[in-house]
Amino acid sequence: MFTLYKKKPDGKLLYAEYWIEDGQLVEHAGTVGTLGTTSRIDFPAEYHHTNEFKRDFLSRYTSQGYEEASKQEAVILIIQYPMKSISGSKRDLWLKDKVMEVLTSELGWRGLGFIDGFDMGKTSNPVIQYALNIYCHVVDEKLGIQAVKRVLRETRLDYTQVKIASRAMNCDTAYVLQYSAKKDSVFYV
Repeated sequence: MFTLYKKKPDGKLLYAEYWIEDGQLVEHAGTVGTLGTTSRIDFPAEYHHTNEFKRDFLSRYTSQGYEEASKQEAVILIIQYPMKSISGSKRDLWLKDKVMEVLTSELGWRGLGFIDGFDMGKTSNPVIQYALNIYCHVVDEKLGIQAVKRVLRETRLDYTQVKIASRAMNCDTAYVLQYSAKKDSVFYV
């Protein structure tokens, strides 16, 4: 997948992206936070390689003011669930897979960002505490948090246990707790 973004004068962020799936070219574009529009066509014969299409896609959208995703200010969200042991239970492993699946879909189809892995284990809390952390890169912190909360609630994925923390992508500051289902104000990675 290759994604470009454009900031409009009113502050809204647009996205345009493409990927190749089952021999078809899929283009997806819209306003960040919305589902946007999608078109699918057989990979055009005039392009002998995907790099040729990428150059054309870049040229088409950069001329309209779009930039590569790496040039956008991004935020890392941590979606955290408590665990009872360092290795987690079958339920914790199922939860990890299911949450990553629904968030991959939600963040991707709304142009918000992507999942960038997970970890499970002991937190830095002086009191022994274990957690499942799922890391998300998002281009809009507020919309990203809203989308995560909504999809976890709608899919009933332990929404009553979750904590969400964030920090800017390119800084080493501590994560700041943005949401706690249990109204707990303490957060440890």
